[in-house]
Amino acid sequence: MQRQHFVPGGEEPGGGPPADEKKLKRPATEPSAGDEDDLPPRTKRRMKDTQQKPSAAGASPAAASSVRAVLQEFLEQQQRLDAQRQEAAARHAQERLALERQWRQEMQRLERERMMLEQAWREREEQRRAREEARADRRDALLNNLLNRLLHENL
Repeated sequence: MQRQHFVPGGEEPGGGPPADEKKLKRPATEPSAGDEDDLPPRTKRRMKDTQQKPSAAGASPAAASSVRAVLQEFLEQQQRLDAQRQEAAARHAQERLALERQWRQEMQRLERERMMLEQAWREREEQRRAREEARADRRDALLNNLLNRLLHENL
């Protein structure tokens, strides 16, 4: 009695597969647990990656809500950044106005000081002219007296 050995895939012990049977292909997305051990490590990694990543066309509601949450968070972050920029611009404008106000006050103070110095100079100049005129008047009077004496003595 001859024993026949069962070989997976329908092959007969003496040769290739029977002509009437076709080899069945397994779907790549549904590997069985025992078949993974036969695959090379690269293929195992690819299979795990494809199983873990949802396809773009068939995104689950959880993935859509996750994307929506990320987009919502991004939008809120952009709004916070815009608010911070607006606050910084407002602070900058207030600082600029304060500096302008301070500059104007300083210029007004300098203008007042300049006017006071100019007024003091005018007053000193006027006093100098008055003294000079008084001196000239006294000199003229003295010369007139001397000339008058000389004229009266010579006569």
